[in-house]
Amino acid sequence: MNLQARIDRYRERDFQQLEAEILVLIEESAAALFTAFPDQFILVGGATLVLFYESPRLSRDLDLLASPTQIPKPEEIEDVVRSSIQSIAETLGLGQLEFRKDIESPGFVKQWVLANHRVLFSIDLTSIGGNVLETHIVKKAIANAPEKIVATPSANYLLFQKCETFLNRRHVKARDAFDIHLLLTRGAHLDKNLQAQLEDVIAMKEIDQESIETRIQNINAKLCTVELRPVLPLAIFEELAKNEFETIRRSLLVVLAHWLGKERNELDNYPDRRSTKQLHRAHRQFGSQTQAL
Repeated sequence: MNLQARIDRYRERDFQQLEAEILVLIEESAAALFTAFPDQFILVGGATLVLFYESPRLSRDLDLLASPTQIPKPEEIEDVVRSSIQSIAETLGLGQLEFRKDIESPGFVKQWVLANHRVLFSIDLTSIGGNVLETHIVKKAIANAPEKIVATPSANYLLFQKCETFLNRRHVKARDAFDIHLLLTRGAHLDKNLQAQLEDVIAMKEIDQESIETRIQNINAKLCTVELRPVLPLAIFEELAKNEFETIRRSLLVVLAHWLGKERNELDNYPDRRSTKQLHRAHRQFGSQTQAL
């Protein structure tokens, strides 16, 4: 797939021209880093959802997990990324790339990639202990290119991570709720092992049923409008807004039903809400809309 075709692929999903170009730069940067540092990284975060699960929510963060003993120096990261995308940046008319180190600590390194003093994207490296994700790691090809392989959590594990984040934040974020909804539309689910892991998190944090219900209800129209309208294509945002983002809240109810003392069939009795069959139909329609854009 040539450069223009890769950009067009994102444009067809309703990303703006610059956004599509940035996503291609992120793709190339990820592929180069995994080639230069084999078996050292796991690609996580919002970019994973955009690159592999057709998320319409733009992410400009290249988030990588690495073993504490294997985090490359920022200078090494810069050399690899610059050599992989500088020529592409010039082809796109972005000019000379700049790298700006923002944070460097034993467990976290963050640097920005800029062009003409304008931020394009960030590269975030976070250290992890042990092989927490080992049984949930899958290999994905960047732009369907077999030579550009990266390691990333499975869709099910990404859903687990998003649920954990949604429950752990001091203040809920609509983007976490949207990502949970997206992953459900892509067929992700919490299997018994992941459900047990989330159970441990909930018990350790002493999160009760009332707290979970409150968090779900806080994903309201006001919060979703503020946080999602700037980052979603208008057609998708307006579709979700038609019922004041109830589709997203219903997804949260479904995935967290076990901790709400409900089975999925009980959710049909949720006041003034659609049935579970209708919810699943909405999931499929949402996925079709995303692919059609």
